[in-house]
Amino acid sequence: MKPTEAAHRYSRILISSSVSSYPAPNLVLGERLGVLILLILFLSIPVFSMDYGAVVGLELNIKDLGETDFDGKFTIGPWLSLPLKEADLYISAGIHAGYDDSFAIVPELFRLEYSARFFDSLVLRAGRIPWQDTTQFIVKGVFDGFDFTVDMGVFRIGTSALYTGFLYKDSSYINSSPEDPKDYNLDFSWSDFSGTYFAPPRFLASLYGDFPGFPYMRGQLYAGILAQFDFSDAEEDYNTIYFLLKHTLVYEAFDLSVSGAIELEPTRTRGLRPAMAITIDGGYQLPGMLKDRLSLGLRYASGEGPYMAAFFPLIREAQGTVLRPLFSGIMLINLNYQILLLPNLSLEFGSQYFFRTDASTYNDPAIAHDSYALGLELDASVMWVPFSDLSLVFGGGVFLPQTGSAMAKDTPLRWSLSLKTLFSF
Repeated sequence: MKPTEAAHRYSRILISSSVSSYPAPNLVLGERLGVLILLILFLSIPVFSMDYGAVVGLELNIKDLGETDFDGKFTIGPWLSLPLKEADLYISAGIHAGYDDSFAIVPELFRLEYSARFFDSLVLRAGRIPWQDTTQFIVKGVFDGFDFTVDMGVFRIGTSALYTGFLYKDSSYINSSPEDPKDYNLDFSWSDFSGTYFAPPRFLASLYGDFPGFPYMRGQLYAGILAQFDFSDAEEDYNTIYFLLKHTLVYEAFDLSVSGAIELEPTRTRGLRPAMAITIDGGYQLPGMLKDRLSLGLRYASGEGPYMAAFFPLIREAQGTVLRPLFSGIMLINLNYQILLLPNLSLEFGSQYFFRTDASTYNDPAIAHDSYALGLELDASVMWVPFSDLSLVFGGGVFLPQTGSAMAKDTPLRWSLSLKTLFSF
């Protein structure tokens, strides 16, 4: 595996990215088993067939959301790739050194993936593997478990079983259940490793398929069903079932993607409550010598109501650069422009207008009125890749609360700046 490919894979872990009550594992036994497995692999595989390297990431953020705040994170992750006849083994682990009001050094197993191919059409991936759902807004990141796919050419189907309770909470961004009394926002502490390290425990089971060329040649249909089971210590388990559908279309300079999800939330006290979410994104490659794209999108997630529940994704993914609401009880309309100025330099400009879809799911101390219009956010970023193994992204944004009517009139504007760099070797 090339270092650049490792960097791309690792960057998805950093982006994708709450604590269980389970005790810490037996590290001594785990270390012994790990050493034994690696020793067997090293003895059975020629040294020249191995590939290895490391990825180093740095992220710095400064923001003013009422008061100026600064945080940063440094990550280093050595990786090792081993070919095993009809299979491959990829291992990546390292540390985070971060500052956010306090300084902490945290270890993490980024990835441990065993992938095997059978009969050219069956693929099994197991271990700590990257995975995302059909819509890409419910589940996204790395998870412990397996994914099995069958590729028949005209269609592909797959099934997976995944667990979240052994992941690091600040990288996995797993949502805590609404009724879970445990404080998952506690800062990591070595003195309370098991109580401050692990993400909320969820078990996920999925069945999915994609059908290229359906219902017409330029389109592609994706469908799936996903169930999540809450293993936390909530008074009432928050188990959910999602029915997923996505369709993509590419025609000359146009592209269109429509994704939808219906969530069913069975509860003991309120019965079966439905929720829903939908995203639409349409893009156009502008004519001319420049490589640029203009896109318009809509994202909607239901809020709490008499007949509907607030949509509940499994990941805590921010929907903005400055305002950063989660995809629950929120609607936004966005307009984006991307341009490739040079082969190694690109710019992106974005704008999104935020609405609430109920009066309780999204909370902000500045909200003072019943209006659902939150306001406009503007952001921009520049990506520079001076070498194939080095990338830098500088970005920022500003949120204008006076463009909405939900927040108090004297609410000041909010802004943020960030610098991210990724180096692989």
